Amino acid sequence: MTRLRELREAADLSQVELAARAGVSRQLVGAVEAGRHLPRVDAALALAEVLEVDAATLFGSSGSPVDAVTGEAPTEGSLVRIGRVEGRFVTAPARVGAEGFDLADGRIDDGDLALFGRARPGIVAAGCEPGLEMMERILRRRGAASVTVSASTAVSIRSLEAGRLHAAVVHGPLGEVPPVPEGLSVERFHLSRWLVGLAAAAGCPAGWWAGALSGEVPVVQREVGAGVQGAFERAREASLPETPGPRVSSHVESVRRALATGMPAVTIEPAAAAFGADFHPLEEHEAHVWVRKDAAEGVTEEAMTVLADDTFRSQLSSVGGYDLSRCGERVE
Repeated sequence: MTRLRELREAADLSQVELAARAGVSRQLVGAVEAGRHLPRVDAALALAEVLEVDAATLFGSSGSPVDAVTGEAPTEGSLVRIGRVEGRFVTAPARVGAEGFDLADGRIDDGDLALFGRARPGIVAAGCEPGLEMMERILRRRGAASVTVSASTAVSIRSLEAGRLHAAVVHGPLGEVPPVPEGLSVERFHLSRWLVGLAAAAGCPAGWWAGALSGEVPVVQREVGAGVQGAFERAREASLPETPGPRVSSHVESVRRALATGMPAVTIEPAAAAFGADFHPLEEHEAHVWVRKDAAEGVTEEAMTVLADDTFRSQLSSVGGYDLSRCGERVE
C-alpha cells in the first residue's frame, strides 16, 4: 500500500474526494497510488496539503533537497528557487543583490525546505547560455516555476546524468557539440549559434587581444570543461604555461569582471554585446538543448514552446550576436 493510499484512507476520503479537494484528476490519484506515476510539483503539494502532511512525507523517496548543479545540500538559511526532478526537490539560489531580486520559492530551515506558498511545476535546466534566465522569466510569468542555472557544458551534462535536471544546454564548435553520454536518453533541439572569443572594455587599443593569447596579460577565464575555455586553450600558444587570471562561472560574470578589472575575458559575443564591450572572435559554436526523455509529462513541453516564441526570439535577437535561424528544430 502506498503512503498516498494509506493517508487517504486514514482521512476517510475516496479517490474522487481527494482529487476534487486537491484540484487534480481521479485518474492521477489512482496512477500515483498504483506506483505508475509521480505527480508534478503542484499536484504533489496539493495532495499533501489536503492530507495535512508535507510532500516529503507523502512522497518520501524524494529525500532532502539538493542543489540542482552541485548535488550538495543548499546553504542553511538561503533563499531558493525550487523544482522537482525524479521525485526529489532540487534547488537553485534565488537571484538577489547584484544578481537581481527574484521572488524566492522558499528558504532552507534546519536542512529542510520551507515553502512560501504552493510550488508550481516547471522545467529545471542548466547551461552556459544567458538566454536560459530569459526563458525562466517568461515561463514564470505564465505560471510555471521554471528554474535555470548558469553552469558549464561539462557540469550541466554531469548534473543531467545525475538526475538533478530535466534539461541542459550544451555547446561546442560547429559539428563538434559533445556526444550524448552512453546510458543517457535525451531529445536534442537546436538553440542558437554564437561566436566564442575574448571581450574587453570598449575603446581598447587595436590588437588588445594578442596579449591574452600570447600570455603577456592575465585573462578572466572559465572553469575547465566550459566550452569557451576550450576555445581559448586551442587559440592560445600551446607552448605557454597556464595563463593567469581569475575563474568565473558564467559568460555574464566574465564580461562584468573584464569591465571592472581591465583584463580581457573569455566569453561569447552576445554577453559582450549586452555590456557594450569590444569582442574578438576565436570560434563559432552551436548550442543545443538536451531534454531527458523521462522528464515529467508537460513540464518540458511548455518550456520547449518558448524556443519558438516570438517574444523569446525577439528579446535574444535584440541583444546581438545570436543566430536563431534553427532555434527549436530537432537535432537529427
